[in-house]
Amino acid sequence: MDKDKIFFWLVAQFRQTAGSPRRALGAGPLDPLVDVLVHGQDVARPLGRVREMTEGPVMAALAHVHDSSFYGARKRFHGTRLVATDLDWSAGEGPDEVRGPAADLLLPATGRVTGLASLSGSGAQRIAARLGGR
Repeated sequence: MDKDKIFFWLVAQFRQTAGSPRRALGAGPLDPLVDVLVHGQDVARPLGRVREMTEGPVMAALAHVHDSSFYGARKRFHGTRLVATDLDWSAGEGPDEVRGPAADLLLPATGRVTGLASLSGSGAQRIAARLGGR
């Protein structure tokens, strides 16, 4: 199966189960949203595809990931203020700041190195080092 077929198959699977109230044990109501947004990027970016994230869902996902202990973002971004450059969203506090597009903040917040290249600010290098990127 080629990459395009896999991509479209995964998108079809997401759409087929999007309305289901069922979630994995321990998952909160916003975890499926985070899964769709982040795993969609996991698939699209290596294929060179752009998968836009709309403002409302990405802001909700960022806030959820930032505040959840499951994703490890609180520990990863401790002492760092995150600022989305394309949306009116920020979170955290501290002497360091990391700025970038909301989608590119969400990916490292969930432990991915993808998106690091577009981040800037006094905390960007530290976050990249914690994730093993840059």
